[in-house]
Formats: sequence, structure tokens, C-alpha cells
Amino acid sequence: MKKWLKWLVSAGILMALAGISQGPVYANSMQSLDFHVKLQTDGSGIVTENRKMNLTKDTEIYIVMDNLGGSDISDFKVSDFGQPLTFEPNWDIHASRAEKAGKYGIVTTDKGYELCWGIGAYGDHEYTVTYTISGVVRQLKDGQAMNWQFFSGEGNINPSAMTLSVEGPAPMTADNTKIWGFGFNGEIHFENGIVAGASAEPLSDRNYVTVLIQFMDSPFQPVLTLDKTLAEQESLAKEGSSYSQEEKPASLTDRVFTAFISFMVFLTILITGIVMAFRQKAVRLAKPVMKAKDRRKLNKDQYFREIPYAEGPMTDVARLLNDIDRGKIENYFHAHLLKWLKEGHIDHLTEEKGFILKKNESTLQLNRGQMEGLDFESRLWNMMQSAAGDDNRLEEKEFTKWARKHYKRIDELSTDLVNDSELVMIRKGYLTQKEVTVFKVFTSVILSSTEQGDELSNHLVQFENYLKDFSLVGERSAIEVRLWDELLIWASLYGIAKEVAQQFEKLYPEYVQQSQYTYGDIYAMTLFTNSFASGYHSGQSAASRGAGGGTSIGGGGGSFGGGGGGSR
Repeated sequence: MKKWLKWLVSAGILMALAGISQGPVYANSMQSLDFHVKLQTDGSGIVTENRKMNLTKDTEIYIVMDNLGGSDISDFKVSDFGQPLTFEPNWDIHASRAEKAGKYGIVTTDKGYELCWGIGAYGDHEYTVTYTISGVVRQLKDGQAMNWQFFSGEGNINPSAMTLSVEGPAPMTADNTKIWGFGFNGEIHFENGIVAGASAEPLSDRNYVTVLIQFMDSPFQPVLTLDKTLAEQESLAKEGSSYSQEEKPASLTDRVFTAFISFMVFLTILITGIVMAFRQKAVRLAKPVMKAKDRRKLNKDQYFREIPYAEGPMTDVARLLNDIDRGKIENYFHAHLLKWLKEGHIDHLTEEKGFILKKNESTLQLNRGQMEGLDFESRLWNMMQSAAGDDNRLEEKEFTKWARKHYKRIDELSTDLVNDSELVMIRKGYLTQKEVTVFKVFTSVILSSTEQGDELSNHLVQFENYLKDFSLVGERSAIEVRLWDELLIWASLYGIAKEVAQQFEKLYPEYVQQSQYTYGDIYAMTLFTNSFASGYHSGQSAASRGAGGGTSIGGGGGSFGGGGGGSR
């Protein structure tokens, strides 16, 4: 038995070593996919795809065009590292890799076409694929539009990065064109008369790339028509997208189904009402976080005269400030501007600009590059530094433009700010999670304040009261410059730094003179905060209006095209 056991162990070790020596088998991959579409006056589009790939298996790459809606594909060509491949008129998908090497062809299917080319040698490839799509721009009842799917990730070789650009016979701007991107997380915007877009993350099987462009000036003479208005097309494309919260009109099937289940719904209303009533009672007993209105009422005319939280960075209390409707993302930006100014990371410069009507404009000089780390302050700084560009000087308009274009990054930062704060407050004992159970069946988790958390939340409200009223409550004692600076930073979290500075300047002029901040600094930081907020909020609304901005993961209905495929 012992000999057999030794033999089995030895065999197992040998098999394991053999597996290790073989090394991993890598799948086909695509590092980048770049689309460029040049629209022609007849409504056709010349598409150029640049694909950087690493291939380790299969014999060919193919692109599926199966939803053309009357369009046709022509002038298909392929090159690899700039070397043109040879057209094979009778493409055989079953041919060997050697037979397909250096060649490309078209397969006609029941639904459209497959654009194919041979892989040839395994390894790195840089393919340039061009083809012309007729009727990519179509005439609608009241305008013209391109609604085309260029790529489908399902079962495909998905790129780590994707960019696209669309140019027309005339410059495209927000005044004459509306744009949306669907199927991927990224951005789409106007750039020097063209439409430019990019993914913010690698594409996956669930992604696709659909672009809807509507032309208000009707600059084309399309050969294909679509029996829809621009508004109808836009509404269909936005269904299931983040661009619009509009509800889809109920179809006949939906109405029949609704009628069928209405009786069941009626029967469940009573049960649901009883469960909800008991749940509300259980929630009240668990003492959830107090509503902002109730918290303010509780602390009316009460004051807290010190910085309410000193155990860590001010971002720690973002969740509690959010619960009293304070501490927006732009407020935290203003607070950090003052913090960075105090620490010497930025300098406030004033420059005279204008040829005839000269005026002074503020500029921020950034004294360091990108920050390491994923904490809130580092991410916020890196956004500002990116907006400033290579010269590390940030102008007001620069940040407005950057925030409008990158509003999704600010959205994510704002969400993470509150979520991370909640975890910190739970860990430090200010908040707690409680499980509420009704009838031993229905369970939910609520957030509740501890006694320590209630005290801190009360202090946050009372501190705001103090900042707003300290000129009225007889505060005349000397205040250290250091404390004044901290008060001003915290006042930013409530959006009242400018007002507090004005009051403080009247009461304590000698300390304002000693402070690291001048009133001009406070005013300038307010201007930059407003430009940040303006760009951010306009970016959110512009994307839905078709003026460019973030794309939507979902939506894109009513489009033509395809873009599926992969390797085989």
C-alpha cells in the first residue's frame, strides 16, 4: 500500500509540474478600437476602424452587419500595420489559417453581411478596416438623423479602450446638432466641429456602441427615409436609458396584462398596508436617522461655538451633513480650495486681461502634480489638476468646461463621498445599522444614530446657526487667526463662507489682516466653486438634451447597424 501511495503522490506532483510548465493560454484580445465616420452629402458614411489586437487562436476576424434597414455596405478594405490585404471574392470561412492569411472577403447572410479577414500569424496586429455604409443618415418627417450601432460586445473581442469621431460636410455644434451615445459608459461631445466620444472603461459583453445624431439644419440629401419625427426617434432611443426618466407608453399587451393582474393587486393592497403599518412602527422604535427638518427644529436658536468634528478629515461627516441637506460636492470643493490655499498647494493670481476693456481675472496656480491615492481629496485635486492642463494654471472657464464634460466623474466622487463617510461613521460609533423584522418574515436594514451620533448631528446644525448669527449673539472675544481660518473652511461646507467672511471682517478687522486669506481670495474661491458647480450641473442636463456629455449604458432603440462578430 505504501508503494502505491508513493506512486500516486509522485504522479500527482509530476502532473502539477507539467501543468505549470505549459503556462497560461491567452485568449484573443483588443487593446483599442477607434472609429472614425466621415458623413457624405448623400447620407452615406465612410467608416474607418483602427483595431490594435493580440491574437493567439482562430483563423479569421469578422464583423456582423445584420440590421441594415435598407443600407448597403461597399468599398470594404483591410490592412495590417499599413500593409493592404488582398480581396478574396469567394470567401470560405472554413479555409485554413494559412489559406486566409493576407486576405479579406465578404460573406452574404440572410440578414446582411459579414466582413471577414484572415488572422495570419499569431501575435500583435494593427488592423485598419474601412467600409462605406449607404443611408447611414436618414430623412425623418421633420429633420435628418443618424442612429447607428457600430459595435456589439456580446460574444465579441471587446476592446480595453474605445474612441469614436464623426465628421460631416459642415461643422456640427450644439446649435445645429443633437447627440447621444448609448450602450457604454463614457462621454460624447462636440469638439472643433465634429462629434467625439470615448469609453471610460473597457467594453464587455453587455456593452454596445450606438450613436444618435440629429441634424436640425438638414444638411444632407439622404436616399433613405424613416417614418418618424425627430421627437419620436429620440423618445424611442431614450427608452431604458439614463438620459430620460420618461415612462414608456403602455402597449395593448401591457394594458391587457395590467387588467389581468389588477384583481390580484387589489387583494394584496390590504396585506401590504398592514405590513407597512407594522414596519413603520418597528422602524420608529429602531430610531432611524432624524429628518433634516426635525433636526433643525430641535436645534433652533441653539449654538455650538467650536469646530464640531476634529477626529479626522472633514469628509468623515459628509453623511451627517447630507442628512441635514448640507455638504454638497461643490461645498466640499470650496472648502478644499481654502485648505489647499492655506497649505500652499495653490496660489491665487490676478491677471489683467482684455484689449480695450481691461479687467482683472483670477487664476489658480497649482504647485504640485497629481496626488497619489484614492481618497476624496486626492481624487478632487487630480480632477482640478487635469482641468488646469500642462501649465498647471486653472482659469475659471477652463474648469466650467472640464466639469461639464466630465460630470460623470464628479457624480461618482459625490456618491463615494457620502458612502465612504457612512462607513467611517459606523466604524467610529456615530451611526449603526439595525435590522427590522415584521411578522418574522419581512426584514430590512435601517441606519440609526447612536447617542454619540445624535450629539454630533446636533452640533453640526448648531454650528451652522452660530456661523450665521455670531455677529448677533454678542461674540466679541478675540479669536485666533488659526481658528478663524478653520471656521471659514467649515463655513464652506454650508455654502456660507463668503457671508461669514463679510461678517468677520466687520467684527475682527485686525485678525482678517493677519489671516492667510484675503477677502479677494474668498471671493475668487467662490467664483471657482461656482464655475465648478455650473459646469457640473449643466453637464448633467446637457447630456439629456442632446448637447453632449455622458453616455448611457442602456437605451439606443430604433438604431440600425450591427457591429457584432469576433474571431472564429
